Amino acid sequence: MNARVAVFALVLACSGCGTAQLYDGPRRSAIEVARITGDLRINAGSPLTLILREVDDTPLTVGQNAVEVLPGKHRFLVDCRIAETEKVSRHSVDEEVFAGRHYRLAAETGPGLRECTQVTLQTVDF
Repeated sequence: MNARVAVFALVLACSGCGTAQLYDGPRRSAIEVARITGDLRINAGSPLTLILREVDDTPLTVGQNAVEVLPGKHRFLVDCRIAETEKVSRHSVDEEVFAGRHYRLAAETGPGLRECTQVTLQTVDF
């Protein structure tokens, strides 16, 4: 019975997973915007989770783990969760992003994966 509840909760949570459009006007093509992706808030035992909380002072909802923004400098507020220690640290990342690129949050950790020391954006190659 517990497995059924867990699967249902995961399906329900992921049904709202999506990308937030953080610019005015109609949706633009992928070559005109930068896409930044964090981890899902609900994960299956990942030792490290990077949750994108805000972009340029705009909070994201529970179901949003990625954003599309116009090229330029942006501020990303990120929570880094370490499963083993249950420690959460908040990081502010100021970064310039470019049109047509996809970025993923990445963390540098302290010895033994006990803490996040820094969060950065890394370009994802397709």
